[in-house]
Amino acid sequence: MKRIAIVAGGDSSESEVSLRSAAGLMTFIPDEYEKYIVSITGGDWKVHLLDSVTTLIDKNDFSFVKEGQKTTFDFAYITIHGTPGENGILQGYFNLIGMPFSCCDVLASALTFDKYVCNQFRSSIGGTSPQANDI
Repeated sequence: MKRIAIVAGGDSSESEVSLRSAAGLMTFIPDEYEKYIVSITGGDWKVHLLDSVTTLIDKNDFSFVKEGQKTTFDFAYITIHGTPGENGILQGYFNLIGMPFSCCDVLASALTFDKYVCNQFRSSIGGTSPQANDI
């Protein structure tokens, strides 16, 4: 059975929204997958097991220990709003450890997260961006 980490939380004011999104995803992803919510807030990375029990994620390989066994994931579904899920940081980490994940890669995330830099990049390749007085 494939094991999915639904990665939620984050370091922005939208952390609670992200955790609610993760709870919804737990009901939408078919039961043919073993699925866990992994909450990340700053340096606190933990996987949520049954009955409100949590255990720490080993950041070296994104694994955890369950019933004395090292347990790994096959896929990470990133649902973090803000940093580190929308700015490329988490994507870079998953690339380093070889973990497939659900969203765009590092460059696209980092570029689009910073609207000023994104607009400057678009301008540099001939693209246009709406201005405040155009709206």
